[in-house]
Amino acid sequence: MTRNILHGTHVLKETEHTGGEESVGTFRSEALKRFVIAGEKSYPPVFVGREDILTEILRKASLGFEQGTAPPGNTRIIQGAPGAGKTSILLELERRGQQGDHAPRTVVVTDVEIEQHLTNVLKSIALAASTPRNAWIETVTQIGSYIGTRPGEISPFGFSADIARLVENSPSADLYDLGTILPASKWVHPVILAVDEAQRLRGETTTPSGHFLKSIHDARQISLPLTLIFAGLGDTKDRISEIGIANGAHAFHVGALEACEQGDVVDGFCDHFGVEMGRQRDRLHAFFEPTEGWPRHIYWAQRALAETLLDPAVEGHLDAIPDWTRIAQRRDRFRMGYCQDRTSFEMERSCKLVGALLEFVALRNRKGQHVTFSDMGDHINQCRRHFKENGLPWVIPEKFGAGNAAVVHHLHHLIHQGALARQDGTGTYVCPIPSFRAYLTEQAHFTANDLRNIDHMMAHT
Repeated sequence: MTRNILHGTHVLKETEHTGGEESVGTFRSEALKRFVIAGEKSYPPVFVGREDILTEILRKASLGFEQGTAPPGNTRIIQGAPGAGKTSILLELERRGQQGDHAPRTVVVTDVEIEQHLTNVLKSIALAASTPRNAWIETVTQIGSYIGTRPGEISPFGFSADIARLVENSPSADLYDLGTILPASKWVHPVILAVDEAQRLRGETTTPSGHFLKSIHDARQISLPLTLIFAGLGDTKDRISEIGIANGAHAFHVGALEACEQGDVVDGFCDHFGVEMGRQRDRLHAFFEPTEGWPRHIYWAQRALAETLLDPAVEGHLDAIPDWTRIAQRRDRFRMGYCQDRTSFEMERSCKLVGALLEFVALRNRKGQHVTFSDMGDHINQCRRHFKENGLPWVIPEKFGAGNAAVVHHLHHLIHQGALARQDGTGTYVCPIPSFRAYLTEQAHFTANDLRNIDHMMAHT
């Protein structure tokens, strides 16, 4: 493993994946094939940045272990548009939990596991809290990165008799049962429970899952070194407040990587797979510039490059690539596919309204002006009034209801699709992926008259 302290770069060597031995500098074609086959949900070969998020979460979890209990309101939220790298942060937390004697261990589950398989989630927490290091790593390897996503494979086998009772005798077990059977004094590791896709949690405080999550957040029912993390889309903090998780919960907003961080990703990718740069380093970095630092787009650029590097005529040597244009075209097709996938039917129906809103947000961003949720709602209403005779593209789809409620639902939909995101630390909204904004604006097919009217409205905003 190599680490760049300045940018928090972690390059995962192939031996960390498989336990095999491969000499540094050798083109790892089999590893690169596995990267291509695994797809976009695989652990990134290079993890870069996000150190402020990782450091705070791990520090808080360790402090809770030292004190014997996590403090109330210790919950953290990682939110951002689709493809911002939220899941990669959770996987990196999980990886770091395999390193130290008392390092915080992360159990990653989805909203489905929390709501439908709560007992299995408790089993996962107990396993993480009490299992020796080697056995834990073996379990993670066998079950998979997401402990909670395969609840059928988490059996009492390997548990102590006390923990087995949590499964056998308590089909409706909760946090109190866990604390009774496995009190804090028996924990050998603090545990981070990370709920992925948290924006899909139902807003009900009386359900077993809602009560369970709120009990962890409040840390009053029972003292355990258990830290709660939510990862989801840009309105996740609002969503979890509906189940009573608000006071003390802090949100991290994740987006594009900085240019220097993207450079670390590119260099680390080549280092990990033994790619020989030759005289192509500048060209290689230029190839990644259109990704705009967006993690999902970086992945697709890596994917396009990987397929060329595996060609027997190239075999991991950048100098041997005969035509960079073809790779760039494939990269751009992947990126266009992302834009198409993120454009819902509802966005197509209201394409001009969406395009005008994004232009408004972009203009305010360029001027350095705040854009609040209310500002966006006001602009939507202004467009609807101004263009009310111009047909469906200027109308909020019926699916979202009527009146102000429809405006709110429409905006939340755009946040979920990745067209809008709240900027970290400022409270202002932005278009997080410039190429996606440009794509949606192009799909609006504004007429010359549309543009004149839009310019007139924004000049008076």
